[in-house]
Amino acid sequence: MSNSVIRGTACVLGDYVSGDVVLPARHAFLPPEGMAEHVLEELDPTANARVRAASVLVVGHAFGYGTGRESSARAIRAAGVRVVIGGPCARMFYRNAINNGVVVIDCPELVRDGVTDGAEIEIDLDSGAVRCDGRSYTVAPLPPLIREIVSAGDLVEYGRLVLAKQEKERTDA
Repeated sequence: MSNSVIRGTACVLGDYVSGDVVLPARHAFLPPEGMAEHVLEELDPTANARVRAASVLVVGHAFGYGTGRESSARAIRAAGVRVVIGGPCARMFYRNAINNGVVVIDCPELVRDGVTDGAEIEIDLDSGAVRCDGRSYTVAPLPPLIREIVSAGDLVEYGRLVLAKQEKERTDA
């Protein structure tokens, strides 16, 4: 399996799940492990356990809308989610997720086709191929910069890598 392919189990959520439902503000300053314990707990009684058992969130329209706090994205990552797919997601959440090392992919067709919890999803970030339950979808390949940020772990680590590379180039010159 190459670095560009992500495979995981789906947790399916609906439309219009706000960032405040993903992680209420009162939990926003917990360490990541504490955030994971509270992610989506207010959506329904089973949501937190379902999210923590999956690595792919399949979301409906406008997921993560309503807040600019990064804590929602940080909490999802701490809960073990590697990819959010479906949507489209709210733009602020999209950027916060990428900054925190979570891939976000627009593929509303996946949601419309009725994917269910526990489905196995495979995403090729280079080609844009998505496979689930015997169906195939094509999405835009992940841009190289976003791949680099996610590969580094998050935006801060990506910045550290860039600075270290520049320092090495400077000292080697």
